[in-house]
Amino acid sequence: MLSIRASIPLAALASLVACQDGGVTPQPAPSAAPPAPTPTTTASAAPTASALGEGLPRPKRPKTREAPSPEKMREYRKHLTEGRLLAGKSQWPEAIKAFEKALGVVPGDAPALTELGWAAFKAGELERAKKSSEEAINRTTSPKLQAMAHYNLGRIAEERKETKTALDHYRKSVALRPNETVEKRLAELSKKEKAPAPPAVEPLPCQTAAVKIADVCACLTKPEPGEPESPRSCEPVKEPKLPRTELTLLEAQTAVFQTDWILVAKGEKGFLPVGKIGSTHNPGAFGIYEELTIPTVTEKTAGKTTVLWFEARRDRHDSDMGIDEYEEETVRTVTLCVPPQGKTTEWRCPLTVPVERTYIRDRMQLEGFTPDAETRKLMTKGLPIKEGWALDVKLGDGKAEVSVTGGKPPPNVAALVGSHPL
Repeated sequence: MLSIRASIPLAALASLVACQDGGVTPQPAPSAAPPAPTPTTTASAAPTASALGEGLPRPKRPKTREAPSPEKMREYRKHLTEGRLLAGKSQWPEAIKAFEKALGVVPGDAPALTELGWAAFKAGELERAKKSSEEAINRTTSPKLQAMAHYNLGRIAEERKETKTALDHYRKSVALRPNETVEKRLAELSKKEKAPAPPAVEPLPCQTAAVKIADVCACLTKPEPGEPESPRSCEPVKEPKLPRTELTLLEAQTAVFQTDWILVAKGEKGFLPVGKIGSTHNPGAFGIYEELTIPTVTEKTAGKTTVLWFEARRDRHDSDMGIDEYEEETVRTVTLCVPPQGKTTEWRCPLTVPVERTYIRDRMQLEGFTPDAETRKLMTKGLPIKEGWALDVKLGDGKAEVSVTGGKPPPNVAALVGSHPL
């Protein structure tokens, strides 16, 4: 069994990014939903959550940045609130100074970075706005906060007449968090540009066959232009054991704070990535971490088709000390990979299905937390919030059947329901 735990920075669902002039105001969190029923376990179905996690040891979490003292937290919230009040009055230069003071107390704080990015944009400081918004994306695991930062970057790109870049950021924002303001801006800009939509599935990296595994690692860990040149790790995982000798599962640091688990197959032309089994995003800060576990890899059959069944589970914990809230999310996925057969000469991983999600958001109960009126506006109503949904995957004759077994999955997941040829 593979078990990796990593820590990541402060994030929030309810950070106020753009309160005026078309900005995106955070929407209230959805009402609580009952936990999703557990999928039925069959020989070809995804196992239950309890079965997946049963017996998995929980490794000791690596040492992370220490929690700010109550005194520092009071100072941080003071500056953050001041910045929000000033931004609400469109006093952008003054708001920038307040957000920078908050970041001086809690460096790398994603909510403050996102709001600094918006204030800098409104003040006409586009480069500062871009840098702050990009750092905010790297410093959080919160989809809603990342969506806000992508909206900031879209507005910045529009201001610079970089229409295709703006469209890309708006699409990413909507994918992370549906929002009427962003959707409207995306639709209007798409009509003007008439740009083609991006591919539905993100292509795999390093699609030139390599002579050896080390060459695949060198490609996967190569920094993008502008990224730090510091060494990145990449090595085959020892657990779980793979049932095929031509396959290698790599744990590779593919970007700053990003680790991917890439399945590599040795084919006629050499070593080639054929599937991504999971990933974590972990910049490192108090109260935020991700963990990926891959408990089993099983060889199954779908009629005459051989299928390798990968199960993965990602646990995420994210905290926003500015509003005394945390969120925890667990997502289980099943990835199906198929060996060469017929006219196909290479391994393929044609289907990845998120089969279960559980989510909770609640108070952190921070010592000395006394919210002022401005902070109360940002705090999530109706806590604790619990949500969940579940899907089932069954193997048929050369195909996989996906169905909903509990809850209401989002549109991008619900679109997977049905039959998929293997």
